[in-house]
Amino acid sequence: MLQLGLRPYLTQPISIRGLISAGQIHKALKLQSNQINIHRSFHRLTPFQHSSYAPTRIFNERGFQNPSIQNRWYSQKERNQELLESLASSPSVKSHLEIAQLRKKQIRAEEKEQMKNNKIDFRKNMKTIARILKLGRPDLKLFFYALGFILFAVLYPTTSVKLVGAAIDAFNAGNKDADGDLVIWGYKYSTVFSVMVPFMCVSAACFWARIWVLKVLGERLVARLRLRVMKHLLRHDSAFFDNDKHKAGDLISRLSSDAYVVSRSITSNLPDGLKNLLFGFISSYMMFTINPLLFGVMLLISPPITFGSVWYGEKIRSLSTRLQNATAGLTKVSEETLNSVKLIQAFTGEQKELTKYSTQLRNVVNVARREALAQSNYAVSIYSLYHSGYLSCIALGVYLIINGQMTTGDVVAFTMYSELFNSALYSLTTTYMELMKGSGAGIKLFELIDHDNDVPAIQGDKLPPHLNNSIEFKDVVFSYPTRPNDLIFDGCSFTVPASSSTCFVAPSGCGKSTVATLLLRSYNLNNGEILIGGRNINDFQVRELRREVIGIVQQEPILLSGTILENIVYGLTPNQISKLTMDDIEEVCKQANCHDFIVAFPDGYDTMIGSRGASLSGGQKQRIAIARALVKRPSILILDEATSALDSKSESLINETLKDLTSQGKMTIISIAHRLSTISKSENVIVLGKHGKVVEQGRFVELFSNPSSELSKLLDESSFKEYEDHMTEDEVEEQDRKDHESEMIEKRQKEGSEVDIIRSLIDDLPYDIRVQLIGQFSKELEDEKKTITSETSMRPGQETS
Repeated sequence: MLQLGLRPYLTQPISIRGLISAGQIHKALKLQSNQINIHRSFHRLTPFQHSSYAPTRIFNERGFQNPSIQNRWYSQKERNQELLESLASSPSVKSHLEIAQLRKKQIRAEEKEQMKNNKIDFRKNMKTIARILKLGRPDLKLFFYALGFILFAVLYPTTSVKLVGAAIDAFNAGNKDADGDLVIWGYKYSTVFSVMVPFMCVSAACFWARIWVLKVLGERLVARLRLRVMKHLLRHDSAFFDNDKHKAGDLISRLSSDAYVVSRSITSNLPDGLKNLLFGFISSYMMFTINPLLFGVMLLISPPITFGSVWYGEKIRSLSTRLQNATAGLTKVSEETLNSVKLIQAFTGEQKELTKYSTQLRNVVNVARREALAQSNYAVSIYSLYHSGYLSCIALGVYLIINGQMTTGDVVAFTMYSELFNSALYSLTTTYMELMKGSGAGIKLFELIDHDNDVPAIQGDKLPPHLNNSIEFKDVVFSYPTRPNDLIFDGCSFTVPASSSTCFVAPSGCGKSTVATLLLRSYNLNNGEILIGGRNINDFQVRELRREVIGIVQQEPILLSGTILENIVYGLTPNQISKLTMDDIEEVCKQANCHDFIVAFPDGYDTMIGSRGASLSGGQKQRIAIARALVKRPSILILDEATSALDSKSESLINETLKDLTSQGKMTIISIAHRLSTISKSENVIVLGKHGKVVEQGRFVELFSNPSSELSKLLDESSFKEYEDHMTEDEVEEQDRKDHESEMIEKRQKEGSEVDIIRSLIDDLPYDIRVQLIGQFSKELEDEKKTITSETSMRPGQETS
């Protein structure tokens, strides 16, 4: 039986002479039944891997206990760790996937243990509640109105109880006037009740007004809190959102459910607590005036109720926090699944995602069930204590009536006041628990507000009026906060001249896109500095730097729901928008080659594009994103694979536009690309290596024509074909002309003439500039210029002898 796979389950020592019987096996299996799911993966291991799992076996091959681990009891954590170590050496993909599942379980178990050990901090909770109340300061007048309504609403129930007792005593005593009418407190009962009816109506009106005012206060408070949290979330840097605790689903849960819990606890439970506090004080005073002895008996149940409320309040607060975390996890899974539904369907992962969702949902249900159980236990405990005191008061009251020490009316009034008192006491404990829930949710929300940014959004100097758009990286050292030991840049240094176009080329993972990220100052550097116009970018306000200086187009541009026009002018301030005309917008869109397809829509620029631009193709979204960047007229334009989804014609038109902007000195362009058609249009090429080291830098033609250059090594033969495929007819003619010119130069260099030597020195200049330079030489060179012009005007194959 041991060889059938039972040994992994027998992890508890059995010490009857080391022998194994059927009863012992049954006992061992029963003890380990809760581990079967974990050890099922063991059966999928190879025999060799079974042997590597020996530490969890307590029997050797002969069936006796393993002496090395005798009398050792394994915890669940130890068994999981040993299983992880065993599975890690397996070549099976399934085994490694099970490692991921086990590690997730370990993380959840650690979080549960941490929550379990997280004791309540009364002072911190009170500070949080006080801070929440400060948010309601603009509505302080409404809050006092609500307190006034609560006071009037409390007076009627407490007065009516006294009236009932007085009426019973008057009836029993036969207090009647000459007309035979019952007299209560010296007045006819008809007079008393004629006063009580309008009093009741006023109390009902106050009750209605209290509910309405508190509802309005709650909505205003939750709106103010959500706005404050969203304001700070939008100011947080990228490092904040890289944290697993700050994923979109978690933050959405904080803004929705947690904010509602805070609002409910403050605007509903806190006023209810004040109401019940008034009920408690008034009822206590009235019970004491009726009979101090009965009041003392009633007070005996107060300490157990108070201590029980504190104990259960802490437990329920902890479970409530766990429930909020579980709900946030469920929201995160939902958000991730719905955002990736096309990918899920393409890879038929519906069942996987449904299983993941159901697992998270089960976690929510389990925590909610435990919270409901704790609340039920608390309720039944309070109920038992309350009715014990209530029955004791009735029994003692009857005894006092029999002995003539109390009247029937007083006993009835006392029991009714005791019911009000106990109800108020129970409600106060419930209010305390709800306040603790609200405090726990408020702590989480204020953590988002109080988070210190590494990159402050509004600190720094104003931008100078005319900032030079040159860029320099000086000994930059950088690693992402989530991977502090993995250096992306380690001493990265390069310079990008002003009003030039520079393309960054590198193998994947060498930091091309990180250049754009750091220019936007999404993260702080570990060391070194980045200069724009000779000024450190840390000196500038981040928001102004991004708004006035830098424009960016990403490979997968994000468009927001709305119209095309709204997306194009998204990066402009209201003042900038007021100065624009539709002609300006159309001109920019023509430069981005998106005007034609926009006007082809029935609504033109007012076309609704749906969430994240769902109604547009990838190329259309990229062109609109380019227009969105160009309309800002930034000093520095970053193109991160910005034309990857465009056809060659559209790409060529956009490249011509960008070339004009750089030639006019209006813009510095940084391209991050893999496509040769994009790289070849840049004036300068910077090739990055490991840790962002600049491997080589120069003009594209020089690097590309050198077979030993790093650029040539990165670009294979297919890149040459791609380069030719993306060339227009005019570019092909120009390239042929340049090739023929190079051949003629080489031919004349062999003859050794002085003119040819000069031409070889200025060979990398554009053709028209070369003609102008040569024209400035002596009369002797004029004849040579005419010869060059006539020869280079011929296409290859058209030469004459």
